[in-house]
Amino acid sequence: MTENFSRESGGDGYDRSDVFDLLARRRYLAAAAGTTAGLASLSGCLSGTGDTDTEAETDEPPDEDDDEDGDDDRPEGVSEEEFERGPVPEAYQTATSLGGETRDPDDLQPKGNVKFSEYDDALEQPTHKPGRCCANCADYIPDKNGDRFGACAEVEGYVDGADWCSLYESLPEPSVPEGMNEGDLATAEVPEAYRTATSQGDETRNPEQLSAQADVSLTESVEALADGDAEPGQSCGNCAEFIPDQNGDGWGACAAVKGFVATEDWCVIWEHVSEG
Repeated sequence: MTENFSRESGGDGYDRSDVFDLLARRRYLAAAAGTTAGLASLSGCLSGTGDTDTEAETDEPPDEDDDEDGDDDRPEGVSEEEFERGPVPEAYQTATSLGGETRDPDDLQPKGNVKFSEYDDALEQPTHKPGRCCANCADYIPDKNGDRFGACAEVEGYVDGADWCSLYESLPEPSVPEGMNEGDLATAEVPEAYRTATSQGDETRNPEQLSAQADVSLTESVEALADGDAEPGQSCGNCAEFIPDQNGDGWGACAAVKGFVATEDWCVIWEHVSEG
């Protein structure tokens, strides 16, 4: 008996209809695309093995910023080694700290020897007490060139007011001026040297335009930070409005607030000295 073969079956008896249908469809699509390249691009869609949503992998150039990690945490142009070990700018080399200590560049401790850290990390140190940071330390030298960093009379390198180390020393509390009592300090007229003085942020004090200490929640910075009112690194000592001691009595004044103000104080209108 003679077998009839057609496009639907091969000589081996197997059904070829699906194969012929697929080939016919590919020829049709290739003709529609007008090029055999069109067939190549479409064959992946028809074969079921291609993934048109997957792009070819390419070697992307490394991110140029990868080598600059941490640069934003340092003054421009200052290397990591210089930031940690110095030298610091000339203005700090032999400067006087908030507590009256003179910095000696040849007699400084490495940061690694004094558990130097940022305030949040310092909270885990057993010797640290809440509220203490470089900004209210007697050895701190506040920002003098507008880069937001200062230095220390005891430790190498650049220092932020929000840092801390195991050498922390509280600022000395000034004595109440002769002829006054403690209750007078908040409202008393300051000495002549302060009345129209210029603050360390170049603000001129106007005695007729001052806020009451109670209205700005003036308090000691250690307490304000410990209570969560102040941010780490904030004290009058590095505030743009502060007018440092002019007559040796340990007190200063403020270009925006009435009364006597100490270096270790803080209030809600605090502004970094670099922003003045």
